[in-house]
Amino acid sequence: MLKLRNSTIKKHLNKLTRGELEAEILNLVKKYPIIQEHYFSVLFPDQGEVLGKYKKIIEKEFGHHKGEILRYPIMKKAIKDFSNVSNNKEQIAEIMVFTVECGVDFTLSFGDIDQKFYHTIASVYEQALKYIVDNQLEDKFVDRCKELMQSSQDIGWGFGFDMMDLYDDYLGHMDEEDLK
Repeated sequence: MLKLRNSTIKKHLNKLTRGELEAEILNLVKKYPIIQEHYFSVLFPDQGEVLGKYKKIIEKEFGHHKGEILRYPIMKKAIKDFSNVSNNKEQIAEIMVFTVECGVDFTLSFGDIDQKFYHTIASVYEQALKYIVDNQLEDKFVDRCKELMQSSQDIGWGFGFDMMDLYDDYLGHMDEEDLK
């Protein structure tokens, strides 16, 4: 794959007039929908349209329950793509927590799945918890994360234990603060 250095791109952009630069950006926005999503997220950070699009992608994957295989890469790509287009930390945490909620609801509705499924959902849960703590969003998500941990306790393959350990590692201190 061809790769340009930032310095090469900067030299090119510095040669452009303001009008040419605007035309270049507008052309990119028109040509690549992901760039349009990025600008939409930047200009309207509290709007949920872009988040809703990526949530639908994830929901659709959990809608394949009649013997079809869940496509984990599509779910993970939706989270990654949304994280790349949005600067809204709360919405980025939201899409990760939403994915775990879909996974837990899926297994509670349709029964035991397989180890790969639980490993994937626990991995997204850990990613979400780490992101929540790193971005100081605990107060906004602690209740939902705790509910996910509690509702997963009777699920097999050690999933409930994994969820409890992860919750305790990242947000367990929040419960201790409540006791004080």
